[in-house]
Amino acid sequence: MSRKVRFTTVIGVLLVYALMVPMLVAPRALAYAPYPLQPADAEIANALNYLRGEQGADGSISDFAVSGWATMAIAAAGEDPHTWAFGGGASIVDYLAANAGTAAGVADYARMVLAVVAAGEDPTSFGGVDIVGLIEGAYDGTQLGNTGLLNDDFWGLMALIAAGKNQGSEIVTNTVAFIKTNQNSDGGWSWGVGADSDVDDAAAAIMALVAAGEPQASTVIQNGLSYMKSMQMDSGGFESWGATNAGTDSWGIAAIVAAGQDPTGTNWRSGNDTDPVDDLLTFQNPDGSFSWQAATPLNVAWMTSFAIPALLGQPYPVSVLQQEEAVSVYVRVEGQDATFWSGDVTVIESLIVDDQGGLRYLDDPTVLGALDKAALAGGFPYVVRDFGWGLAVTSVGGEGDWDTGPWWLYRVGYEFAQVGMADFILNETAPPSPPHLEVLFYTSSTWSEFPLKISLNIQSIFVNQEFIATVTYYDDAAEAWVPLEEATVHSHQDYLTGPGGTVAISISQIGTFEVYAEKDGFVRSDKADITVVAMPALPPPAPAPEPTPTLIPTPTLAPTPLPTLSPTPTPEPTVAPTPTPEPTAAPTPTSVPTPTPTPADETPTLPWALVGGVIGAVLVVGLGGFVVLRRR
Repeated sequence: MSRKVRFTTVIGVLLVYALMVPMLVAPRALAYAPYPLQPADAEIANALNYLRGEQGADGSISDFAVSGWATMAIAAAGEDPHTWAFGGGASIVDYLAANAGTAAGVADYARMVLAVVAAGEDPTSFGGVDIVGLIEGAYDGTQLGNTGLLNDDFWGLMALIAAGKNQGSEIVTNTVAFIKTNQNSDGGWSWGVGADSDVDDAAAAIMALVAAGEPQASTVIQNGLSYMKSMQMDSGGFESWGATNAGTDSWGIAAIVAAGQDPTGTNWRSGNDTDPVDDLLTFQNPDGSFSWQAATPLNVAWMTSFAIPALLGQPYPVSVLQQEEAVSVYVRVEGQDATFWSGDVTVIESLIVDDQGGLRYLDDPTVLGALDKAALAGGFPYVVRDFGWGLAVTSVGGEGDWDTGPWWLYRVGYEFAQVGMADFILNETAPPSPPHLEVLFYTSSTWSEFPLKISLNIQSIFVNQEFIATVTYYDDAAEAWVPLEEATVHSHQDYLTGPGGTVAISISQIGTFEVYAEKDGFVRSDKADITVVAMPALPPPAPAPEPTPTLIPTPTLAPTPLPTLSPTPTPEPTVAPTPTPEPTAAPTPTSVPTPTPTPADETPTLPWALVGGVIGAVLVVGLGGFVVLRRR
């Protein structure tokens, strides 16, 4: 065979191989629409139709628990649960509201909050129940609900986030820490503390942590996903009790999505090239419902409610209210003889311990919460007593006595409030009207003390320079600041204010000094700073300027012509018979005229004649010397 024929044959084989390779490695055909599915896709539409067909006359689907999960599925599909009503009667939301009081335990409360938020309702007032408050009431300072359980923490945390709880709040951060602490060494979590991991609870933990702000790429989340991957079976689903099921697959898929991954991606394909979504769809029945397992059609409405959000790519919580905002406020705590503390605090919520050891969780940014944050920052104690009608502060820093006084009062923006510290919500309660920028706590012996304020006309002075301090007090009746005479102003020494509440102060030392005011029957003022600096050194005197010479116009002068010199020609020496010749005398130079001096009363002129005379003299002497040298 010729070389050309062999070459052509090889080319042909390569072309055939190139055409076959794409067919050999072609992407697998999907039995469903690309993930995530859409509400109009048959798998979702059929599942929703099944649930609708299961709704009872009272609005329920199956029972109270399943109705909660079904409400989330309906909302995840973009439908309004309020419109889901059997025969135009009660809706599924109506059913949940009518039975809100039957919820018991954190897990029940959490499911209710997730469903209520998904339906667009207020979980703090639903069916006459503050469901969020029930969850918060189960908080012990470290975790939610039963200390031996973990699943109530997973779902309780998701519910708090759904209700708008700030991710930086104490209840959220402490619950997150509790969940992380109880992650098993295999990366998974269990339903209970110390129990073996399972995919259902690992998935719930991942969703809860991500919802609370845990980075998707964190070690905690990645270890959780690794555990789930280790539990994946050849069918693509996740093992639970030796086999896969629709519920475990659904939560596993939702957790993968929450962690920012694609459950149909290559890293989630099994050895049979199937993924969790493939496995979940094997449990869907012809009527659109999902069975727990193919051979075990239990909890069908329940499993269908789980499958819909998972196929739509909607992890829990499916809806989240706007996150509550933290409130920053300036706090000042004035004791009888000194200021305990002053500074800025940020309040979201607070956990208050009363004098009997009871816990009071305040889920709003309150004045009492601001005191709690200040005490933590300032390191001073305070005591709260529950009087039945509410909480009251009985002492701060060891000062105060509820029976005999002094008593602890507070003002917001220097104004009296009409409610107790635990009931005043910052930036919400009025009077005084928001925004609330400052809270003053102080001891009172008469309940009639007015707060003082001091202001300085300048903040920085030179040594011995005067500045003016003005002291005023807030008159509650006039609702205005009034000048205060004979108030003591403390600086490097004490001063008394005069008429108009002012006093002039000067300080002879360099430094920064606190200035504040006091007077019996008034609340000590806040402190203002005055900075004293050295007087700058005076610069050396500038040198006296040199006198500028007066330029005199130069008149046009006719220069005196230099005299014409007629040098005596040098004769050739004559050789005399006598050995010593007589020297010839040097010629006498022509005299140079002497310039006429300028009279003293006349304006001097440039002495061109003198210059000419000098030059002439130089020439004469030079020529004379030249003649002498030549003659020698």
